[in-house]
Amino acid sequence: MGTWNAFYVKSDDEAAIMAVRREFPEAEIEADGEFMGVRLPDDAFEAPEQKLSDMSKRLDTEVIWMSFQSAVDAFQFHHWCAGALLRSLVFGCFGEERTWERVEGTPEPWEREVFFDEKSLKIPLEYAESEKDKQELRRIWKEAEILPGRTEPGLDSRGCAHKIAQYYQLPHYGL
Repeated sequence: MGTWNAFYVKSDDEAAIMAVRREFPEAEIEADGEFMGVRLPDDAFEAPEQKLSDMSKRLDTEVIWMSFQSAVDAFQFHHWCAGALLRSLVFGCFGEERTWERVEGTPEPWEREVFFDEKSLKIPLEYAESEKDKQELRRIWKEAEILPGRTEPGLDSRGCAHKIAQYYQLPHYGL
């Protein structure tokens, strides 16, 4: 099983590193590029949202939380800028497996490529029970629509995290 719990701070200055060390003394930190990566233990799967929002506001920068558990394809993504929540996505983490549990904020530019590529539509279409269901799936993909309570679009949590890390050029897996 692969588990990843990390957050990323858009800063590599010493004050930001010290702020992270004070709040998360157990964390592994990798300062490389535009973002500093902060990996937390495998059992720290619940995002410390208030702390991260406060840090984003205090440092006047972007903070991204990303976690996954590949065995069950549980996935979380939260993005703040200057303390304001821009996007929150939670899939199969705390309620029902393989179901969108939380969708807040504005869709991010990477979402269409990560969740709604044509290849990922093939399997749901194969298992759709009716032409009406197939039309609904095509509409969901066309509109890139994610809603709480839905199972589509499904995802590969590790693959999603990797693509998001590439998009933002996050320090990744090297921690």
